[in-house]
Amino acid sequence: MISGNVPLLLWAVALGALTGAASAWSRLAWRKVEVSARFRPSRAFSGETVTLEVRIVNGKRLPIPVVRAGVWLPRGLRPGDVKGPTTIRGFSRRISMAGRSEALLELPVRVRRRGEYWLDRVRLDISDPFDLAPLSRELRPDADLLVMPQPRIGVPMEVRRLLPFGAPTRASRMFEARERFAGVRPYEPGDPLNRIHWKLTGHAASLQTKLFEPTRSADVLLVLDLAAGEPFWDQIFPEIAEDTIGWASFLARQAIAAGWRVGLVSNTHLTRGRGPLKIPPSASHGHEAVLFAALARMPNEATSDLAPILREAGRRLGRDSTAVVISPRPGRWLTEEMGVLRRRGAQVLHLSPLQAVSG
Repeated sequence: MISGNVPLLLWAVALGALTGAASAWSRLAWRKVEVSARFRPSRAFSGETVTLEVRIVNGKRLPIPVVRAGVWLPRGLRPGDVKGPTTIRGFSRRISMAGRSEALLELPVRVRRRGEYWLDRVRLDISDPFDLAPLSRELRPDADLLVMPQPRIGVPMEVRRLLPFGAPTRASRMFEARERFAGVRPYEPGDPLNRIHWKLTGHAASLQTKLFEPTRSADVLLVLDLAAGEPFWDQIFPEIAEDTIGWASFLARQAIAAGWRVGLVSNTHLTRGRGPLKIPPSASHGHEAVLFAALARMPNEATSDLAPILREAGRRLGRDSTAVVISPRPGRWLTEEMGVLRRRGAQVLHLSPLQAVSG
């Protein structure tokens, strides 16, 4: 009786063994499997190629014979080693992993435009040697990339010569380092009131003016007009605004390399309802990262006219400050505000990306 059903018995035993092995595999396969990802470098300029590192760790003794990894990139990023149509916007890799090992996937990524990007997802399919019981899981590692703008239109040499910082022109006059107090002297007619040391004035019974250490660097305020004229709602051209942002990124790098303190204002916003974008000049640690992060994230559409924003920002500009107004076509109100600042003694320089295109 039993001998007549040996094939059937063997088949049942094999099926039971496979079922038990599949059940055990499903319980043990994902144990101590970790996935992490990061962009290297985490900050880049548009047009560059960065590396996406995906690290897969198998911390258990049991090997994983088959690992299929699918990496999805966000919109705006493209794989750097793919030259044709693909099924996914990203990468597909297949590897095998021994027990207690790790695999590092280094994937080239091309960045095309500025912005902040987060890795979409990573899908892992792990399976047995015969690929009979594949197990899938989607993971979302915490990996972000900040892409800063590059000027699409080169800054002409005749424009660079107008700048008080960077090459080929360097600052020739001396300024004062406001954060480095050097002493006091008796008040002289014409000294601004914000330079008076009131505490020492009370002790000395005569006006005392604060002195600061000399320096060749000063404050520069980049004033960005993302509209192409006035009123702003009738002059919205995102492509022209991108050229304005690109020029601002170039000028910021030039000024920082020359030792200047760089600030930024623009007639747009990072958070709706919180007013225009404002970053005051500073020499504090981390200020450069804040400045370029704003240039990467800011929208390319104006939300107001620039003239009232420049009027408010100009109240804090001194004789040692330079305002660089990057406006494609300044309207009548903006032109008047630039003239007011010049009459107050502030250095005001106007640049237009449209002049470079027409030239």
